[in-house]
Amino acid sequence: FISTVAFGQLVEFAPLQHAKIKKPTGSGNNLRIAEGNILPFWDDFSQGIDTLKWTVSGASYTETIGLNPPSIGMILFDGVDANGNPYSLTQRDQGQTDHLTSKPFDLNSLSTTDSESLYLSFFWQAAGRAELPDEGDQLILQILESSGSWITIWGQLGGVGLDTEVFIQEIVQILPEWQHAAFQFRFLALGRQSGPFDSWLIDYVYLNDGRNSTDLDYLDRSLTKTNELRIGEYGAYPFLLLEGNQSGLWSSVKNTFYNLEDRFRAMEYSIVIRDSSRMTTTPINLNTPFNPVPNALERRAFESREFEEIPVPMNETTLEIITSITSGDESLYEVASGDTTYFPSVNYELNDTVKTSLPLLDYFAYDNGSADYAAGVNQRSGQLAVLYTSPQEVYIKGISINFTNPNQSNQAIDINVWKDLDEPPIFRKEDLITEKEIGQEFLYYSLDTNIRVEGDFYIGFTQFTNDFIHVGLDKVNDSGDKLYYNVGGAWVQNE
Repeated sequence: FISTVAFGQLVEFAPLQHAKIKKPTGSGNNLRIAEGNILPFWDDFSQGIDTLKWTVSGASYTETIGLNPPSIGMILFDGVDANGNPYSLTQRDQGQTDHLTSKPFDLNSLSTTDSESLYLSFFWQAAGRAELPDEGDQLILQILESSGSWITIWGQLGGVGLDTEVFIQEIVQILPEWQHAAFQFRFLALGRQSGPFDSWLIDYVYLNDGRNSTDLDYLDRSLTKTNELRIGEYGAYPFLLLEGNQSGLWSSVKNTFYNLEDRFRAMEYSIVIRDSSRMTTTPINLNTPFNPVPNALERRAFESREFEEIPVPMNETTLEIITSITSGDESLYEVASGDTTYFPSVNYELNDTVKTSLPLLDYFAYDNGSADYAAGVNQRSGQLAVLYTSPQEVYIKGISINFTNPNQSNQAIDINVWKDLDEPPIFRKEDLITEKEIGQEFLYYSLDTNIRVEGDFYIGFTQFTNDFIHVGLDKVNDSGDKLYYNVGGAWVQNE
C-alpha cells in the first residue's frame, strides 16, 4: 500500500497501537517491585515496555515502524491514545499528545563530581515508516524540578528536511540545580491531536554519572529487527501441505546487527528453527563468524545459509526462528581501585537474541500476525480481495480478518471467496464486524460450507458504507501485489 494511489480510493492510514510489556526479571523475593529508578539507568526497549521504569500515556511499542534503530524495539509517539482513539475530534486541534515518563530517581546522594557529570542520552527518529511531523510539531524532553514544575531542556521540530531513515543520538547534561530526591524526565510530542499523525520514535535511553558530552558509544552489539523468514511468499503455512510442498520454498533467515562501540569487534552468529510443540531444534547456522570483522559503529545486514527443507513436525505447531549473536556483551561495569563493579540494570546481552514465529497450523497468511498499519477503501459496495495460491487441493473453512477500528463494530459486510475476479464469488455470506474481546486482533468468519479450491483463489469482503473500513496491514512483509480492490465496477491490482 502507498500513501497516494490511483483514484485516491485505496488509502493507507497511520500506525496501530501495540503494547508489549516487559516481564519482570528474577523470582520470588528477587522481583524488582520498587516504585523508582536507580543509576545507571538504561533501556533499549528490546524486551518491551518496562512498567517498573516508565509511566506510559498514549505512547506505544513497535518493532517495525522505525528504520535502522540502534536495537530492536522502540517507542512510538503520535496523535492517538493507548486505545487508538484521537486526543481530539476536532481536525485542526494542536497540543500535547503521547507521553513517556520515567519513574522517580533519588539524586540527592550524588557526590559533587557525580552530580556535575550526569548526562542523559537517547536516539530519536522522525516518522520512520509512519507520517512525517510537520514544521510546527515537536518532540520534547522535559525534567521535573523540585518545585513540581516540568521544564523543557531539549526539543526537535518536524519538517520535510528531516531524514526519516536515520536515528539521531542526543546527549543532554542534567545540571546539578535540576537534581533532587524525586527527579523525573519525560518525552512528549506536540502535534495534531486528531489522529495517528506526526510520528516520532525514541530508543536507547541512558542516564548515568561519570559521563561527558562526547560519551556516545557503548560496549554493546545489538540485533535491530525481527527475523525475516518465508516459505514461498507466506508467513504462515498449512501444516498438512508442508511435507509435499516445502522443498526449495524456504527463504534464508535475515536480520541486521549494529555495533554501538567505537572499535571493531569479532563476532559470530547462530540461527536455529525450533518446533515450539516439542522444543526440538534445527540448526541453520552455528557460531558462524562475521567476515569481515565488524568495524566500529558498523550496521550490517546478514542472512543464514540457504536450506531446502526442515524436518516435518509430528503435528501442527508454531516454529520459532531464533537468531543470536556472540559478541562478548555483558553487563555494564566500572573498575575503581582494582575492584570491578557490575551493574545488572544495564545488561547489554538483552538485545543479542531475537525470536520470531512462523505458524505451521491450518491457514495461509502473508503477514506476521500483528498489524503495523491500517488501510482500506471508502466506497459503498467497494471490495477488497487478497490473492492466495495453494499447491494442491484444499478446503477453505473460514477466513480471519483484522478490522482495526473498534468504532466500526456492527458494520455489515459480505465475506467473499472468488476463483476468478472477473466472475461472481463462489461463496458469499452476510456478516458483521463484531466487537473484539480485550487482546483480540483477528475476527474469524466460519463458512457455512467448506469451499474446495486449488491454485489461485481470492478472499475478501464487500462493504456497505462510504466510510473507510480499516483493515490491518503488515509493513514488513510486502505482499502489496496480492491485493486487489474494486470501487467502480472493475478490479484493480494494487501497485
